[in-house]
Amino acid sequence: MKRALLPIALILGLFAGPGTAAAAPPIPEGTSTDTLDCPGFQVEVQSSGSYKFILQLHHFNVSKPYMLWTETGVASSITMTSLTSAPKSVTYSLNGSRKTAVQFEPFDYVYTATGRNLMVVQASYGTPGIFLSVGKVTWTQFGPVYPTGGMTGPGHITDICALLAP
Repeated sequence: MKRALLPIALILGLFAGPGTAAAAPPIPEGTSTDTLDCPGFQVEVQSSGSYKFILQLHHFNVSKPYMLWTETGVASSITMTSLTSAPKSVTYSLNGSRKTAVQFEPFDYVYTATGRNLMVVQASYGTPGIFLSVGKVTWTQFGPVYPTGGMTGPGHITDICALLAP
């Protein structure tokens, strides 16, 4: 597998070319509503604001995670309300960014978030969860997910499900 990845990565590097990533202006999101899972109950989420999506398909180095893209929230806000008999609600402003990279040895996706971000752990990973991170945190796709969504680093992590639990 290792021998196959290097030629593939080199070919991709030839087509990607050198240079810096170019970003479009922030995309207005409007207001959207979604439902997320917490252990034992659901949460209704309303979000508004703008975001940027920046592709970064170059600068390949096997010894480091290969940067794929960056997502940046611009003046976004989010309100979460528990769908329980006694609903609780919290509102946060989000202005952080999240970088996504692929690591080859061992294979995994590496996520690094800075600023204020909302992280959602799907039920398919074992225990669902919703976490607010403030500062710099890192986690991986195939790493542990409990108790803090697998996030580590100097940033502060708030368990939203614990705040909204009945």
